[in-house]
Amino acid sequence: MNTLIKRNPDLFGGWLENFFNESMPLQNEMKPSFSMPAVNIKNNENDFEIEVAAPGLEKDDFNIEVKENVLTLSVDKTSETEEKEDNFTRKEFNYFNFKRSFALPKNGIDTENVLANYKDGLLKISLPKQIDQKENVKRISVQ
Repeated sequence: MNTLIKRNPDLFGGWLENFFNESMPLQNEMKPSFSMPAVNIKNNENDFEIEVAAPGLEKDDFNIEVKENVLTLSVDKTSETEEKEDNFTRKEFNYFNFKRSFALPKNGIDTENVLANYKDGLLKISLPKQIDQKENVKRISVQ
């Protein structure tokens, strides 16, 4: 088969030639491709809104935590499928994870009222701005 490939290197755009090339990495040496979900951050009048494009997940897949003025969003999902036929079994495992952290303005977020909603592959996190109802002004008289 190698002689056929060497005679016709344009066969399938050179794909077969590259497939049998010794410099090609073995499958267990290949690193999985990974991409971080796209994130938009909006500064609205009354809140900050973080939008995360994460299709294919479910609302229970997300872990969201606010601690010491840092919002941390993470997903750690594993799925397994198995197909059995008379003479073979095929098992596939998928693993998806990411972790993002966002620094929040100090004393600027009402952490008690943070809301998160996941719909149609889009996670929206609303971070209400802390609104001081009264001004702490202390007059100091000069003596």
